[in-house]
Amino acid sequence: MKREVAASILTANFLELKKDLNKLLESNVKWIHYDVMDYNFVPNLSFGTKLLKDITDNYDFNIDIHFMVRLDDKWSVESYLNSFYSDKLKQITFHIESLTQKNINDIRNYCKDHSIEFSLAINPNTEVDILCEYLPQLDNVLIMSVQPGFGGQTFIENTLEKVKKLVNIRNKNNYKFRLQIDGGINELTCIKAKNAGVDFFVAGSFLVNDKLSILELKERVELIEN
Repeated sequence: MKREVAASILTANFLELKKDLNKLLESNVKWIHYDVMDYNFVPNLSFGTKLLKDITDNYDFNIDIHFMVRLDDKWSVESYLNSFYSDKLKQITFHIESLTQKNINDIRNYCKDHSIEFSLAINPNTEVDILCEYLPQLDNVLIMSVQPGFGGQTFIENTLEKVKKLVNIRNKNNYKFRLQIDGGINELTCIKAKNAGVDFFVAGSFLVNDKLSILELKERVELIEN
């Protein structure tokens, strides 16, 4: 499975965001990781639909939305997700810890109807077993290697054991899901994660960094993908 990288804009300087996005485009980054937080599931607020629309109207990145929210069963999941939809939306991730069974069914059906990859995430303290019944249906599993809600945290090493366990489950059952990791990615941790079996990397300040030249950024992208 080819390795890929998504650049997280969570820690970006918004006054420099256009410049950062242009640099990512020039450096052959194909994915933007877009964090949505509600100050409920995680103690932080982040981006809504307006910024996403501005990005998708002006750039050709694939969009990977990471929802760190709680869904109210009174809401229409379809209406909520429609507010974020564009033809560039390629993957939707929700945390299994935040979802009811109805939520999971509704999200899965929405993804199927709109040809979007369906992904579930687990927090560092959550055991892999909670995902097992859903693995045959998933296109992607996101393993948080930091506590969700804030960028710039230190990589939690024991999350790599979750990666290895999921690799074994995938191989044993011939499942097709990708393994994605989010948090604390740098020169050292990306190599450790690659060796554990990660296919898809989310990188924030490692890639979205005002001080990096285009050449340095390209080298970091190549380090992750190769």
